Amino acid sequence: MFAKLGLEKSDPFTALLIRTIGVFTALLLWGLATARLGSLKEVEPRTWALLLSEGLAASVVGHFAYFHALQAGKVSSVVPITASYPLMALILAIVLLGDKLSPGRGIGAVLIVTGIYLIQRF
Repeated sequence: MFAKLGLEKSDPFTALLIRTIGVFTALLLWGLATARLGSLKEVEPRTWALLLSEGLAASVVGHFAYFHALQAGKVSSVVPITASYPLMALILAIVLLGDKLSPGRGIGAVLIVTGIYLIQRF
């Protein structure tokens, strides 16, 4: 909701940059307050690469697309589609990580798709 309002007088890039600065500042202050910044030097290079890749995919590409969609469409139409991320995570976990599709997960996926359809339709 705040993003849609913020996009009334801003473009998606500027909005995402401002949001990212806010998140970075909050995390930096939290890290300083809890003395956790030192743990960064203990992280292995492979872990850095994986987490930076995930951050680029989710925060830059994903949120940029989300902000463009919010600017162009109605919140009530855009947000339910973004709520399909558990479905995407399930599909990627099966395809990339070899997770098994259990009956419960299959039913959950159907419920996600049904929920998105119902919210979009009504």
